[in-house]
Amino acid sequence: MEITKREFIMRTGLLGMAGLAGTARASSDEQTGAQSASVFNVRDFGAKGDGKTPDSEAVQKALDAAGAVSGTAYFPAGRYLCHDLKVRQHTTVMAEPQWGYRGDAGAMLLLDSDDADCLLNITGAFGVHLRGLFLQGRRDAQKPIHGVFLNNAEEYSPKEDSIVIDDCKIAGFSGHGVHLLRIWLFIIRHSIMQGNKGCGVQITGWDGFVTDNQFSGNGSHGFGCEGVGATVMFTANRVEWNKGYGLYLYAGDAWNVTGNCFDRNWGAGICAAKMRTTTITGNVFRRCGKDSNLLAEGERSCQVRLDECSGLTFVSNTCAAGRDDGGQGKYTPQVGFILRKLSHSVIADNTLYRGFMDQMAVDLGEHGDGYVFANNVGCPMT
Repeated sequence: MEITKREFIMRTGLLGMAGLAGTARASSDEQTGAQSASVFNVRDFGAKGDGKTPDSEAVQKALDAAGAVSGTAYFPAGRYLCHDLKVRQHTTVMAEPQWGYRGDAGAMLLLDSDDADCLLNITGAFGVHLRGLFLQGRRDAQKPIHGVFLNNAEEYSPKEDSIVIDDCKIAGFSGHGVHLLRIWLFIIRHSIMQGNKGCGVQITGWDGFVTDNQFSGNGSHGFGCEGVGATVMFTANRVEWNKGYGLYLYAGDAWNVTGNCFDRNWGAGICAAKMRTTTITGNVFRRCGKDSNLLAEGERSCQVRLDECSGLTFVSNTCAAGRDDGGQGKYTPQVGFILRKLSHSVIADNTLYRGFMDQMAVDLGEHGDGYVFANNVGCPMT
């Protein structure tokens, strides 16, 4: 069934109410042993969920059955050992969300192979919804294995992918938590990407909504977008303790980054390079630049790095320096902003009260026409 982009966005706005009804229905199915025409309990296909028995084959059967009728594959509470599961188009993969930042209750899908490409493969799965899942990887695997993988390796899909990841925890993978390669239309919301060896999320693509998530403790960037990346709304996320940049944007266009908190990332809270027509406003940057030398030798510690951008608006953000929780570690960052080669861009009305250790801004020059740096106020932490 084909739907327009407008219809997709409007329908997903109702997922909160629909999810409650769907979860209640799936719970009832589990208790009674009944199965509706469109909800498929993985236990009914032989999945054990005991943390000992390999469940890939049984779970794949449930996913295939759900995909055949654009239905729902439902996971009751349990620990399911799986790898390289293929999700079909217009399928909902759902569990009752019971995970927490440190908790492991509810339904967990545990990666059980060091040779897999991913845990969930959603390539070609137009209109897929992943909801309430806890995906746990093997961070020490020798190859990069992703939690959720969309692999349009050669070219974009002929129509919108229309992917939704909602209320999920994706943690501990040796690759990226979520890797969307050439994605067209996606929503990631109310989820946590934690402790992955790569990025929490890595994308190439456009038309996205990233809202109300936590990107925490990943081995590279919290959220990374390299190459084509356009018309993405990045709003109300917490991006913290990642060993790369909090948010890394390279060679993209038309992003809106609003109302987020970037805290104690090893590199800058945001690094934007070769970006165009992008607005960054109303964000809080706190204690970033913890250890920038891990990104590149000699890289200076900063809250924000803006390099070779045009049509950029960076206004009304707030910065604060600090050190690790509990008063440990060194105070960072050294500087508030590092700026180079900006044109038709405005850096204005930002507040850096005790927002840096040495300098408010390091201006490396080479700016083009229309560059404005004005009304930024602050003082060092002393």
